[in-house]
Amino acid sequence: MRKLKSALLGIVGLATVAATAHGEERIVSLGGSITETVAELGLADAIVGVDQSSLRPEAVARRVPRVGSPRAVPLEAILTVSPTVVVSYDDLQPPEVIPGLRSLGIRVVTVPRRPEVEAARQKVTTIADGLGVPERGRALLASIDRDLAWPEGKLRPARKVRVLFIQTMGSGPLMISGTGTTAAALLDAAGVDNAVTAFEGYRPLNAEAMLAIDPEAIVILKRALERIGGPAGLVATPGLGDTAAVREGRIVISDDAAFLGLGPGFGAAVRALREAVYGR
Repeated sequence: MRKLKSALLGIVGLATVAATAHGEERIVSLGGSITETVAELGLADAIVGVDQSSLRPEAVARRVPRVGSPRAVPLEAILTVSPTVVVSYDDLQPPEVIPGLRSLGIRVVTVPRRPEVEAARQKVTTIADGLGVPERGRALLASIDRDLAWPEGKLRPARKVRVLFIQTMGSGPLMISGTGTTAAALLDAAGVDNAVTAFEGYRPLNAEAMLAIDPEAIVILKRALERIGGPAGLVATPGLGDTAAVREGRIVISDDAAFLGLGPGFGAAVRALREAVYGR
């Protein structure tokens, strides 16, 4: 096994050197929002490997092999696609993967995994600089910042609207966001109040708690809404149907990637939420 691994490393090393000599960038992108960012920077065609959380762009997801799960990617699996650069979160597991890549002369660009708008903005800059396209990064960041900015001439509301965020994880129950999540960060960026501040992270939706929270508006991910049968499912869900948000139809359906991964579309998601709640 050790001889096989050594042979693999040698072959991959030669392939990487050959690609570098011809000026070809071969990118392994690990993380859904990271892959979206790399593609948004105009480098989709250079992606040669992704992890299982990288579902967009669909053309990339269909074309390239998956080299591991979102948090555990074997070094050997990455090397099979002969990358010249790997882009990942800085908590990539196993812990020996990043130093192992660097010891082989493969560039590694890392970004922190923090549920913060500023961290998402910095992610764009770090990836763009690391991949040699800083000007594209500045252009993308400028677009995001335009979406995040409160519209010029529009008065801020005297009182913020209380908004509940709902998602689902696989086949599990509906989950609501407390504090310290990417969803909470985007609610704040949109100028609304998170309706749930009693706990951190996500917890299953509870009918009794919903009556006490009684949000004025709800943001629900598209896949969660589809799972419960569409808008009619909201009315039928115990606790939700009696909230002011559902009774008065103040429901915002959002994209999974923007609210969960803080990908390059998060600015547009913030703008869409702000406009849905406060108008244009």
